[in-house]
Amino acid sequence: MLELKDVTISYKDKTVLNKLSLSASAGEIIGLVAPNGTGKTTLFNVIANFIQPNKGSITFMEKLAYKNERQQIAIHKQLTTFPEQSDLFDELSGLDHLKLYGNMWKGSTKHINGIIEYLNMGHYVKKKVRTYSLGMRQRLCFAMLVAADTPIMLMDEVMNGLDIDNVALISKKLAEMKQENKLIFVASHLLENLDLYADRVMFLKDGKIIHELKQDVDHHDDHIKIEMEVDQYEKLKGFLPKGHQYIANHLLCVPLADMQTTEKIEWIERLLAYKEKELTIGPLGTIEYYEKYYEKV
Repeated sequence: MLELKDVTISYKDKTVLNKLSLSASAGEIIGLVAPNGTGKTTLFNVIANFIQPNKGSITFMEKLAYKNERQQIAIHKQLTTFPEQSDLFDELSGLDHLKLYGNMWKGSTKHINGIIEYLNMGHYVKKKVRTYSLGMRQRLCFAMLVAADTPIMLMDEVMNGLDIDNVALISKKLAEMKQENKLIFVASHLLENLDLYADRVMFLKDGKIIHELKQDVDHHDDHIKIEMEVDQYEKLKGFLPKGHQYIANHLLCVPLADMQTTEKIEWIERLLAYKEKELTIGPLGTIEYYEKYYEKV
């Protein structure tokens, strides 16, 4: 449905995207993770044709590319990007914004009442946007994409400014949209939340995707995870099994996949000897990989 091949974006002496390639299919939610200033927004802007790459190609649905105005229009009928709060019109109501997006992309507003009810917006949606709180504006921006109902959606920090209840509500809606065969990219700093609904999480560094966490594969590989001081790790590392990781000089992760039951029990008992340290067992998630690739040690 979407393929980027060797996409490069450079500004003077800085390369933001460096021969980046990826492919994505309908019915996927793909998380994109990296610190600020490392190319997440640039990648979204390239996909949306707000920025043209210096090199490389972008193909939609195996045949469409940004080659001419006709194809650009055809692509933009299939794609929406998460609006900035600064793009909202203060003197219009939330309902006006939803109708605008529904008419522009879906060509209908019949579905909008259902969106308002689902996202609990009924008590303020008819008020002018200038009266909205940060969280209300953010929920409106998300609702606008739902109203557009396009096959491809790019969401940059969709959870920003939302409370726990609304994070849960939007996470649930994202999972439902995936079942509707949408292709959704989500860039977010709520790392643990990504593990709840993303099929893949891509980690961006030095202009490339350096790791891809596949939830259906990687989340079956349990590890013993325990906080550990550097001096404790140095004493223990000569005995640790192959494939262990010591992340950001504080978290020891011991893989259990290739161990026999007795060996697993032995390692759990050995690490439980480090009293006052919390020990957990589970797969490595987005948080652990973020610390591995981006935390300075």
